[in-house]
Order: sequence, then C-alpha cells, then structure tokens
Amino acid sequence: MSFLNRFKPPWPIRLKLTTILALLSMLGTGIFSGVSYQTEKAGALADIDDVLCSAAAGAQQAVPPMLINEAEAPQRTEPQFTDAYRKTHDILERYVEAARLEFVWVIVARPDGTAYELISNLSPEQQADRADPLEDILLKPYELSPVMTRAAATGEQMIDVDDDDYGYFRSCIIPMKAATGNTVLYGADMNIAAVEARLNKTLRTSATIGAVVLFGTLIFVWFFSAKLTREVGAAVRQTEDVSHLRFAADDRRRRSTTLEIDKLFGALHDMKSGLLAFSKYVPSAVITRVLETGKAEVGGERRELSLLMTDVTDFTTISEQLEPERVMVVMSEYFDRVVAPILGHHGTLDKYVGDAIFSYWNAPLIQANHAVLCCRAALDARTASKTLAREWAEMGRWPWHTRFGLHTGETVFGNVGAPDRMDFTVIGSSVNLASRIEGMNKHYGTEILVSERLRELADHEFLFRSVDFVLPKGAFDAFEIFELLSDRAQATPEDQAYVFKWQQAYRLYRDREWATALSMFTALAAERPDDKVAALYIRRCHGYLAQPPPADWDGVTRYDSK
Repeated sequence: MSFLNRFKPPWPIRLKLTTILALLSMLGTGIFSGVSYQTEKAGALADIDDVLCSAAAGAQQAVPPMLINEAEAPQRTEPQFTDAYRKTHDILERYVEAARLEFVWVIVARPDGTAYELISNLSPEQQADRADPLEDILLKPYELSPVMTRAAATGEQMIDVDDDDYGYFRSCIIPMKAATGNTVLYGADMNIAAVEARLNKTLRTSATIGAVVLFGTLIFVWFFSAKLTREVGAAVRQTEDVSHLRFAADDRRRRSTTLEIDKLFGALHDMKSGLLAFSKYVPSAVITRVLETGKAEVGGERRELSLLMTDVTDFTTISEQLEPERVMVVMSEYFDRVVAPILGHHGTLDKYVGDAIFSYWNAPLIQANHAVLCCRAALDARTASKTLAREWAEMGRWPWHTRFGLHTGETVFGNVGAPDRMDFTVIGSSVNLASRIEGMNKHYGTEILVSERLRELADHEFLFRSVDFVLPKGAFDAFEIFELLSDRAQATPEDQAYVFKWQQAYRLYRDREWATALSMFTALAAERPDDKVAALYIRRCHGYLAQPPPADWDGVTRYDSK
C-alpha cells in the first residue's frame, strides 16, 4: 500500500497533463483505427458484393437453356461436355479472371431437396486436383449450404460468407424459379481471406501512424507543459508569498500566454497590492495569522511580551511652531526613519499615538528572543532618530529627540471590539508600565530605560546600568529600572569600565554608604560631565549626608504623576 500511495493525487501538473493527453491520444488513435478499419471494410465489401452480384447476373445471362433443360431431366447419366458447355465455361472463366473471383457457378435445386451443379468455371484439369471429381459433382446430388437453401426457399438474392473445405468465401446468389418447380441458383464466390489480410494491414498501418502521432504528441506535450509548469509553479510561489506577506521590492505583474494563468497572475498581483496597502494599517503578523487560521474572532490570549514605547521630547512646543499640514509631513518623515528598525527586527507596530510609537514582540507569532529583538530595535531606532535630528539641524529645522521605554511582562493580546469591527491590540498593566518607564526618561535625563524583567532576559547581549528603584503611579510593586547603553559586542573597554564602577557606586548608595558613593559618583561625573544620572545621585548623596533618611528607608522613588 505504501508503494501505491505514491501514485495518489495530487500530481504535478506536467505529469497529469501528459498522462491525460496520452490517454486521450491513445483513445483517439483507437477510435481512428477502428473507424478507419470499419469504413475500409464496409467499402471493400460493398465493392466485392457489386462485383459478385454482377458476375452472378452475368452467369444467368450466359447459361443457355439447353444446359438448364438437361439439369431438369429425371436422371442425369453423364456430363455433357458439349460445345455449349465449353462456351459457357469460357464465359464464366473470363468473369473470374476479370474480377479476380474464385468461382462462378450455376446449381439446380429440385423440390425433392436434391441439387446438382450445372456448370462452373473450373476446367476438368483444375477439378482433377480437387478432392471431388468433376463427375461426382455433376452427377451426384449434394446438400445445399444454409445460404443456398434460404435463397432457393425465398427466391431472394442472398449475400453471405461461408467457410468450407475449399476456403473462406463471400458469395452472391441469385435464385430463379423454373416452370418445372426447380430453382436455378446463379452464384459467384470470392476468397476474402486476402481481403481481410489487406484490411488487417490497413488497421496495423493506422495503429502505427497513431502510435507515431501519440509519441510525437507526448514529446510536444512534455516540452510544452514545461513552460506551463513553470508558470503554474510561479503562481503557486506567489500565492505562498501572499499567504506569508512576502513582497519583493520590485514586484511587477507577471504575464503569461495562457489566458487563465495570465488572469491568475493579474489577480495575485492585485491581491498582493491590496494586502501590501492593507498591511500599512494592520500589523503584517496579524494579517498572516488571519490568513493561516482563516478566521478573526473577538478574544485574547495571555503571554509574556516585550513592549516598546517612544515619545518625542518637547513635541507640543515643536508642533505649536508649525502649521498642522507641515506637522503631518514632518511626522511622516520621522516615523519612516524610526519605525523601520522596529519592523526590521520583527516588531509588531500596534499604533501611533500622536508623536508616540507603540510596538511589541512575541505576539501574535511566538519569538523566543523577544527581549533581545526589542533592545536591538530600540538601539537602532535611537541611532536613526539621532541621524535624522542631525540632518534636520544642518537644514536649520527643529531637531526631534526620541525617548524609549522598554518593558517585559504578562500581557493580553488579541481582537477587541465588536464582531463586525475589531482591532488587534494588547492590553494590561504591562502596557501602562512601559508607558510609565518611557516617561521617567525626563526625570533621569536618559534615552532608553528598561524594566528589570527585560534586563534579565537580555543582559547577556547588552550593556545595562542600574538607574533606580521606582514605584510608578498606579503600580503596586516597586521594581528596578536600567538604562540600555549599547550592544555588549560593540561596547568599548572604557564603556565597560565605566559601567563596572557605576554599579559599585550604585551598590554603595543602596547600602547607605553615602560618603563613599558620593566620591565615586563625583569621579564618574568627571569622566562624563553630561551624565545626568550621575549628577542626580551626587545631589542625593549630598542630601542624605546632610539629612539622613529614616531607618525604614527603602530607596524607592515614588511617582505621583505620569
């Protein structure tokens, strides 16, 4: 069964087309050969019948009455090889030679059932070579064949075939009633074995021609189907690209000389164009999920996601200096630069909220390294934002600076809304925390802040430094936040040494070693005067040295506003 299963459909179109056309060609060849054979046979037999009946009618005209009268005598005693007999014999022989017949004969059938052969084209010399002597045939009565019997009984002309000791013959018999009650049968025979041999040869010739045509057809179909197979294969690949939302940069419409396939290429191109346009409004991963499952239903699923929030520094102030139409143009240029790295690292773009961007990883498709992808996207987006800001500053335009908030946590994602109008999004406290973390950049003077859980998942790939323990507004549990500095593989030895010393100073601060921590933070600030986080901790150390916190101090910074 396993062997037979290989031949179960679906089959390649090239094999299927070739097989179908081969079967059709074989069927057509068989029908053509059969029809040709039957047509040829019918025509040949019709011609033979005309010749036989003409010869039988000629015998009727050639046999003189005296020979018939002799046959009607009460008893025949001997053959009468008279001049009339020989003359008639010669006439019949000429019929045989002219029409290539075997026999032309005349038989007298009597009412008592006896029959005698009156005359035939055979000479005594020819008859001597046969099984029955001529005298026996002429003198002894013999039994008529079934067709002769029917002709004598009905008086109708008969055409039939007979197979006897002398061969396989086709005969035409013309009966004539005599006044005495006898019936004279005038007949002509042709050996049709040769005719059937010729017809069989015609059949074999037709079959040979059909086989040659079939072979040529298969060769033509095999090479022709190669082009058709390539076009169908291209259509299949385009369909797979559509189902996975893979679109080439130069996605031109493919053409085909086959009308139906050309229409299919056109429909696929229109479909891809529509989905490509649609994917600008809906995340491509969501479209892929709908295409794969074939359904879109209201409902959600819980999973740990990595979330990214952005915001533009002083966007309100900037937008107030520009016309609304100009703001839309500038925002489009900004989003084009900053969103590209997010999508490039397989992030799902959820929405734009004014100047803010919200995206996430690990939904709807599972991404095992979602935290790493989120960090890489943030670093590349920061680079893109800085490059654009520098270009705008050189052009005399107001540069935009982007802040990022990253968080990993349990989040519900799925379709929300009414059954006939849904939105695929994520909801939950993790979304709010990502937004809160992004907003804390203003307080610490940083660009990329991440939560503790995200840092745990990505610490092996990136360089982080501790920033603070925080309790955002609306949160119940405090957590530590970190600044994402760079990729570990790209970090310089100076960067790594700075982070190492920073972490030492930060632990001293957490351990209430204010004086030692102050000394180290001061040294760090001297290395990097623009480090606003170092300046913040210098101020804090001074404040705690001047007025130490209570004994239950937990080092948590609590925020009463967003």
